[in-house]
Amino acid sequence: GSVLGMLGPNGAGKTTTVRMMTTLSVPTSGTARIAGYDVRSQPDQVRRSMGLTGQAATVDELLTGRENLAMIGGLYGYRRKALRRRSEELLAQFQLTAAGDKVVRDYSGGMRRRLDLAVSLLAAPPVLFLDEPTTGLDPHSRNELWEVLRELVAQGTTLVLTTQYLEEADQLADRIVVIDEGRIIAEGTPLELKTRAGAANVVATVTHAHQLD
Repeated sequence: GSVLGMLGPNGAGKTTTVRMMTTLSVPTSGTARIAGYDVRSQPDQVRRSMGLTGQAATVDELLTGRENLAMIGGLYGYRRKALRRRSEELLAQFQLTAAGDKVVRDYSGGMRRRLDLAVSLLAAPPVLFLDEPTTGLDPHSRNELWEVLRELVAQGTTLVLTTQYLEEADQLADRIVVIDEGRIIAEGTPLELKTRAGAANVVATVTHAHQLD
């Protein structure tokens, strides 16, 4: 029920970290646990406990929204009746009910993003990783997605959010870690980090007193 924001520029190591924590890449050292499970020794349990939405929407553009949900639900082993009910819940939650029978290639960027999130939540994972989810979205679509994410958190989902945008981290995150070249260089609540940054001082040294005029 909380949001951890991972903030940093391109190449800082955010996506690499997410790949290791979601078992897509094997870490060379260190440890991590997701929902209590070790990512190295218990990868199957980790995958059952989390969802992942990457930088690019991974839904099938040749299928409709409902068909995408049906395909992934089938892979999860959902029974047909339960899958139909769960799909309709998610389409309604992400404001896609009217577009459910449209082919995804005709969706806007924001709609594809919302469908991608819906697919990630089919199995109702307690932890959801979002890797730069609003990259390429217009301001309106971004604000819509923020509202959806706030609703998920209110329902108890834990989010790990990577972003390049300070505003996004400030809007959504309870705690932020700032990463640069694979290392955490700052961490705290948004207010703590803003206060720390705002308290910076600049010291100027002059050689002659008249330079102060």
